[in-house]
Amino acid sequence: MNKPISNQKTKSFRVGLYMRLSREDGDKEESSSVTNQREILKRYVSEQPNFFIVKEYVDDGWTGANFDRPKFKEMIADIEAGIIDTVITKDLSRLGRERLGVGHYTEIYFPEHNVRYIALLDNIDTYFDAGMNDMAPFKGVINDMYVRDISKKIRSSLIERKKAGNFLGVTAPYGYQKDPNNKFHLIINEKEAEVVKRVFRLYLEGNGLTRIAQILTKDGIPVPGESRNIGKTRRTALYSSWKQTTIRRILDNRVYLGELVQFKRRKINYKSKRRITVPEEERYICKGAHETIIDEESFNAVQNILKKNKSFKGTKHDYLFKGLLFCSECGARLNVTYSNYALKRYGEYRYTTICYSYSRLYSDICTRHSNSIPELEEVLIKHIKEVCSRYINENLQDELISMAKKQKQFELKHITNEKKLETLEQKISDIGLYIKNLYMDKVKGVVSENDYVSLVADFTKDRDNLIKEKEELIKIINNQKPQIDETAKIEKLAKEFLSLEKPTKQLLNELIEKITISENKKINIYFKFNELNEMKEIKKKIA
Repeated sequence: MNKPISNQKTKSFRVGLYMRLSREDGDKEESSSVTNQREILKRYVSEQPNFFIVKEYVDDGWTGANFDRPKFKEMIADIEAGIIDTVITKDLSRLGRERLGVGHYTEIYFPEHNVRYIALLDNIDTYFDAGMNDMAPFKGVINDMYVRDISKKIRSSLIERKKAGNFLGVTAPYGYQKDPNNKFHLIINEKEAEVVKRVFRLYLEGNGLTRIAQILTKDGIPVPGESRNIGKTRRTALYSSWKQTTIRRILDNRVYLGELVQFKRRKINYKSKRRITVPEEERYICKGAHETIIDEESFNAVQNILKKNKSFKGTKHDYLFKGLLFCSECGARLNVTYSNYALKRYGEYRYTTICYSYSRLYSDICTRHSNSIPELEEVLIKHIKEVCSRYINENLQDELISMAKKQKQFELKHITNEKKLETLEQKISDIGLYIKNLYMDKVKGVVSENDYVSLVADFTKDRDNLIKEKEELIKIINNQKPQIDETAKIEKLAKEFLSLEKPTKQLLNELIEKITISENKKINIYFKFNELNEMKEIKKKIA
């Protein structure tokens, strides 16, 4: 436990100088600069013979409305580690402007950790009588009110600028760039704008998001950010490839209509960093803010398709062989997808398989492996029925004869083993009774202490050996049953499969380990039972 601070003048203080500056808090004056704070703090420390500066902590550009600041956290960690025992700031507002947080550190945390806190210009020093710091809570309230007021002013200013159609983002949306003559205005980036137009055109032609991403990647079109040399250079194909999420953001963005949709997200309040999504009806749309890239008719047509797709995706679409289909070439799972092309041509969505490697890691990894789900299910069910039928008609009779022999042998062995098990259990029980009787004889003086110990040791050893023998026998008995049970199980599953027009997913999962399909549509079914896998190998092409 930390001891309270004493008034020993000979005590040396390990000092941490904390400085903070934030434009968000309205710290514009030169007197609030980090340089100014450092000069004031060092001048004060130089006048204190028992003060030694251990470290400086500077949060430049961090608001005082909360304590989520990198250097402040570092200072707290150093306090916990015992590196510093004194914190000095220019004034209380440098520590923070959030009243409750400031009160927590000055009145609870610092005293509990035996840390001396000094706010020079506010005449606060926790080393001396607490009565000298009676104004600290009031100063905290004033600082809190100051931040609230500044936050309102900044928010009001931002609202007016956004309503005026000013673009306040750090980076211009893909397809645009900031006007060199007015940084709050967007102008078209011709090269990127052509890509945007192409994305909309491809989507209206029936290409899906993934397909469009693959086309742009294959054509070597730089991804947003990379086209402007933002961030690091190309590292891997995965990082430099277009993603379906990027395509979706482009198709959804009303900026290409010449509009700026403002206030999409906002902070909960000036104290919190958490941002929440603003409902669409509360957002402000500034039309005609800049030149358009996409005409309204094309944009609305795309939105209608996206809306249909969203509704379609919201419905759970299952299929019979889900989780069992794999790519023969790369081993990845075969997922199910649909295309806008089918919707456009046939007026309905059509399911097909697609290799995961191809859809997520692009065509240079694998190929599409496209198969119509209804046709695939029909072929697979037919193949599995062939195997089950042949097993029942050709192999089952032999299996049944063999099983009958095995059953006879099992029954004989089972009877023998059960009798042996019964004998072992009786012997173990008898030994327990012998030990109990020995104890009574020892109490009566019939058996000496030495004889009792020796005999009990012998009996216990014999009992342990019998118990081990019993456990081994139980294992033998249990291992004999599955050999008989598996044949019966295969017969049951095969007959059930043949009796159904369309099998259940549960039945398929009990029978099949996996199904592989190659690009040229050859299939291979792997059953969970060797008896079925030993049947003639089926490798036929899907129709």
